[in-house]
Amino acid sequence: MKPESYQGYVVGVMTMDVEGKDCKRFLGCVTKAVSNFEPTLKDLLDVRVVTLSFEGPHLTPAAGGYAPLDFLRIGITEKIERDVHFLLIITEVDLSTTSFGSTLALPSQLTNIGIISIKRLNPTFWGDPEDRALTVRRLETLLLHTFSRLLNLSYSKHPQNIAYDFLDVEDLAGMVHFTDRQRQQMRKALPREAHERTSRRSQWRFILATLVRDWESIAIAIIRANPFRLLARLPTMITAALSTIIFLFFTPDMWDVASTVELYQLILFSIIAIAAATAALYQAFAFGDLLSRRRMLAESTVVTSAATILSLLFTMSLLFAIFMGFIYLGTVTIFPRKLMETWPTVDPAVRTIDHIKLSIFVAALGVLAGSLGGRADSNGLIRGVLFVDEEA
Repeated sequence: MKPESYQGYVVGVMTMDVEGKDCKRFLGCVTKAVSNFEPTLKDLLDVRVVTLSFEGPHLTPAAGGYAPLDFLRIGITEKIERDVHFLLIITEVDLSTTSFGSTLALPSQLTNIGIISIKRLNPTFWGDPEDRALTVRRLETLLLHTFSRLLNLSYSKHPQNIAYDFLDVEDLAGMVHFTDRQRQQMRKALPREAHERTSRRSQWRFILATLVRDWESIAIAIIRANPFRLLARLPTMITAALSTIIFLFFTPDMWDVASTVELYQLILFSIIAIAAATAALYQAFAFGDLLSRRRMLAESTVVTSAATILSLLFTMSLLFAIFMGFIYLGTVTIFPRKLMETWPTVDPAVRTIDHIKLSIFVAALGVLAGSLGGRADSNGLIRGVLFVDEEA
């Protein structure tokens, strides 16, 4: 039965057998774990679990593991095409991360996709005798743990709780229950986080309605991304912007602008520059198009795109404010007053308003120029901040 025939929330569990080694054992463990996971989840939230597969994704390992974002990119498309509200991807290969050598699971609450590796769940990986029952038990717990993170459930401090912020594989077997309060929290969060609506017509109206309805989810995603974290992942952009700013700051033409242009014109130009920089980075770092192959617009993709655009917009605005502050500080502290009087061809640029206007103009140009260089920054690092919540 296809997922869309079920009038409720659907959780897809998709296997991605990348290397094709020992397929029977991998699929056998997944099948058994899902058979235990499904009744537990149905009793907990009354959702339907469907088993899916993605044949032979052609991925390339790096630094001893596969990039989770490669699985996420595939999952975003497949989640829409398969008509599921949540998607848990299980693979048999190791997942590499930016902070650790490997990870067991990566939830992306923004996209409602979780990526799970079964490789380290098997005791044979650690040199111990094979224990299929233990592997299945660990995978079942990891499925529940990851799904709870997709519902934005907070970590627990109790080792026996499924939402426990575990550190080792051995911890999984002891994570056995949710509290009544956690169950209530997940039931309450399910309708909000599912983002299940789709539309083929009146797409602008659908987008506006989604933005109003899901503003809380979008806000949480923006806070989680954190503009300061994003800036730390954009060294090429900052370098390009600073090079432009230093050059323009010591150019007489810029001081002519400061003494003649109207403040409202500079504010308008700055808004356009920040928007253009945001658009340039969005094209570089966003995942795919809004529409599915069937020309359907999904609520989840609207939420994902809106959170991405706004996160980048806030980051560009923050960068503009930082640059403006530094330029103004440099103007009033180290720039020679004699040059302020002689460089401009119309009037001397010695007033505070002249310095503010110069700071606005040069900062806007710096952000705009930096966005072109920022496209060369690490695609994986930026997407990791935007789309992945944490490394489990």
